[in-house]
Amino acid sequence: MIQRVFNLIKLISVVRERGNWTLIRHSRKQLKEFIFCRSGLNRLSPVCVFFYWYHLLKGPDVLIWRLETFGFLFAPGADQKTRDHLNSYI
Repeated sequence: MIQRVFNLIKLISVVRERGNWTLIRHSRKQLKEFIFCRSGLNRLSPVCVFFYWYHLLKGPDVLIWRLETFGFLFAPGADQKTRDHLNSYI
């Protein structure tokens, strides 16, 4: 239980450091649907969402990878030029 709290804190710090805030502001609805598991193949009831996220926070690496894949997080070594180029498509 304590490890999941530490992983949540780690996830929050990663989002603060590497978050693509332009994309997050632009697609709030998509991110909200991702968090509450309301889109695509991963539709869950509100009760199951709690257990789903509890399980995901066992190790935040997969969750961080998923956020990088969707573009909500920049890669660890991305410079400002790369960030601007990625956001030019928004």
